[in-house]
Amino acid sequence: MDLAGIVIWAVLIGLALWLLLAIAFGRMSGKGSTAASITAFHDMQPRDKQNAVEVIVEQKAGKKLEEQKSGEGMDEEESTKEDER
Repeated sequence: MDLAGIVIWAVLIGLALWLLLAIAFGRMSGKGSTAASITAFHDMQPRDKQNAVEVIVEQKAGKKLEEQKSGEGMDEEESTKEDER
């Protein structure tokens, strides 16, 4: 094996070890929730819990829509921009 082959293998082994250690120490754990993980968690719940979550989400969405229609919760800048239109 020539020097180039040895260097390439050393780099590959080093990257593999770095990846293994990063996974082991949690640096690549993906601590943020993604839409896929939230959907998977929702799908694993019993049907009654799924229904309860859906009702709560719909209620909060309805409340937010009501606030937007009435103008509540808007900043001064946003309300003046709306008045200018």
